[in-house]
Parts: sequence; structure tokens; C-alpha cells
Amino acid sequence: MADWLRTIYDALGTGVGWVFSKTWLPPKDFDLWTWLVVPGGGYGCVLIAFGLAELVFPQQKRPWNRATLLSSTYLLFTGKLGLYVLLVTPVFRKAWLHWDLPSLHLDQTLPLWAYIPLTLLVVTFTGYWAHRLMHRIPLLWHVHKIHHSATNLNWSSIYHRHVLELALHTPFHLTAVLLLGTDLVAPFGIVFMFIDVLGHSNARLDLGRLAYVISTPQAHRIHHSMEPRHFDRNFSNTFMWWDHVFGTFCYDPRDLPTRYGVDEPIPTSFLAQQALPFRWIARDLWAGIRKGLRPARLS
Repeated sequence: MADWLRTIYDALGTGVGWVFSKTWLPPKDFDLWTWLVVPGGGYGCVLIAFGLAELVFPQQKRPWNRATLLSSTYLLFTGKLGLYVLLVTPVFRKAWLHWDLPSLHLDQTLPLWAYIPLTLLVVTFTGYWAHRLMHRIPLLWHVHKIHHSATNLNWSSIYHRHVLELALHTPFHLTAVLLLGTDLVAPFGIVFMFIDVLGHSNARLDLGRLAYVISTPQAHRIHHSMEPRHFDRNFSNTFMWWDHVFGTFCYDPRDLPTRYGVDEPIPTSFLAQQALPFRWIARDLWAGIRKGLRPARLS
């Protein structure tokens, strides 16, 4: 490779690595080629492909405005906050082993062909209920509401989340995995990433009946719909089987949503959105305290 090409490649790798890595400084071990296409990486290829698809054939026209800047901010900072997962996961596993917490150790007793599908079922089950509880429990909904505040879904919407959502999900999933086995973690990352980006993408992709199997854009837009008939539907972010099992699946190609977001004003500032759930939670807790302190009426 010519020197000038190598210089451009290295500079591009440094910039992309800083955006998508978990470190706050430009990473020294980031490899652009691995991030783009190599199995085990490949996230870059997924993101670029959907980004180009949204530009060429968008489902909805997305103006370049403050919401675009907000998406870019979430893309940057949520990636950095992903360092939390890298730090917590080994500590959580070490503590599990140190305290000899229960595990079926199926990673050691089952053949790989049986263990991987079982893990897939368990991980998607916990993901489904973690997501559903985010909608059902008011304090958790205050956190998850930030993700639903996006009014124009696109591939970067997967990063549009409150920091507490990441903190709540990680221990939940780790507990489920460690109950099955403490050594082997099934390699679902790139598959889950692809389907999650697909479901949130703004590309005009009519995948038809595939919506009954995986979270296609048509299926996941229903979950983000502002229309009451679509509330509490399609909680799965990857495979839709648990929505079928628990009766929350919804898909009608003749009646797809057109408006997304939540029915209350949400600021378009990253810092304001990160602060807002704490205000909502404090408000609800104070209301509960006042209600508990209120003297009972005499009959």
C-alpha cells in the first residue's frame, strides 16, 4: 500500500476507532479492517450498509437538524459508556464463582449443538422480559422513555438510550447466562447487532412475513408507535417467538404506524435527556412519600 494510502487508512482507523471503541482516548489496538468485515468483528459493515440504505431509499425523509446532532452525540457517548459492560462482566462472573452461586454448568455437560440453541432461547427470553418490564414498571419506564423519545427511527437509534438502561440490562442478562454455565458464552453478538440495527433502520425494506420471525423494521416500528392500538406490542428486539408465546405480537402490513415518540415533551439536548429520568423518578418518589404521610380520613 502506498504511503499516502496508508496515512489515510490509519487516520480513518483512528477516527472511527475513537467513535466506536469503548475508550475515551484513540485506541491503539483498533483495526479498521476487522471492524468492517472480519468475522468476530464486522459491526462496521452492518452500520455502513444500513446507513447507505437509508440515504438511497429512506422510509421517511429525515431532515438534518438538531435531532441529527443528538443522534450523533448518542452514537459517540453511548459507545463510551459501553466500557461499563466490559468492566462489569468479568467482575460479575468472578464474584459469581467466588461466592459459589448456583449454575447448571450446561456449558460443560451439553454438546455445543445443544447448548447454543438453549442459550439463545434463554437470552432472548430474558431480553423480552427485561424490555417488557421497562414498559410495565413506572420507574423503569422513565428510564426507557428516553429511547422511545426518538421521532424518526434510524440505524443509530439503537444507541439512543439512557445510561441507566445499560446499567440495568447488563446484570440481568449476565445472571441468566451464568445460571446456565460459567465458561462458555454463545457467540450471538453480530447476529443480535444486525437484527437490532435492521429493526430500527429507516431504510425502505419490505420484508413481509419475515416480521413474524425476526424484528424487521415493520415489526419494530409498531413497538415505537405513538398510536394506542400499538402500545405494549413487539417487545423482542431480535427473534419474535416470545411475543408469539406471550400474546404481544402485532403485525398488519395494511395498518403500519406513521408517528413515533412519546406523548410528552422531551428536550433535544443529550444532557437534558440524561437528567430528565432522575427528575421523573424523584417526582414519583416524592409523590409516594407525601401520599404515605397524608393522614387517613376518618370514616
